[in-house]
Amino acid sequence: TMNLQERVLHEDDHLRVLNKPSGYSVLKDNTGAASLADLYEDSFGEPPLWVHRLDKGTSGVLLVARTPECRAELQRQFDKGTIEKTYLALVSGSPPKRKGTIDLPLEKARKGRFRIASPGRGVESITDYEVVGVGATTSLLICRPKTGRTHQIRVHLQELGCPLATDPLYGYLRGKPSENPHLTLHSWKIRFQHPENGTRMEIVAEEPEWARADLD
Repeated sequence: TMNLQERVLHEDDHLRVLNKPSGYSVLKDNTGAASLADLYEDSFGEPPLWVHRLDKGTSGVLLVARTPECRAELQRQFDKGTIEKTYLALVSGSPPKRKGTIDLPLEKARKGRFRIASPGRGVESITDYEVVGVGATTSLLICRPKTGRTHQIRVHLQELGCPLATDPLYGYLRGKPSENPHLTLHSWKIRFQHPENGTRMEIVAEEPEWARADLD
């Protein structure tokens, strides 16, 4: 099994920051597959105190508290919107504009999916994006979600007409079982205030293979 000690980006008495591998659910599910929670306990000998989550197929920076006080303080920063998150996304096609803001509320659809809400419904969901590389059939985007809704970036990119290149729920492969359990979505950078000493921190998780071609 994978040892998460090799994927620690920052560690102190209050928190750990991991570079989450793609293909693992953060929480234990009913499939019996190993979850990130299992790997964490095996790797560190203590239970994880999750501050936020990344989808199963998403990789990259993930904050894990080591004390309840730290978790409460980091969750407060998430709720206030003072934690800045930057993602890399490889999408099918390319957006109509080089940069923009998607401000469209989301609501639950069926079978664990989400969709753009009908007028007057849903929860506020805002994502800034910028195109940083364009290939023959795909584009590389930097996405900065201003709110933290489940599947937010994935649904917003679908609505923009350029879903993630490998998204079995919201992409052009929809309905077909994806050969690839990995999403081309990577939590690249996160900026937050250290919950104990107030230092402003920026943690970066190295870009995955699929992003490097366009970032050079």
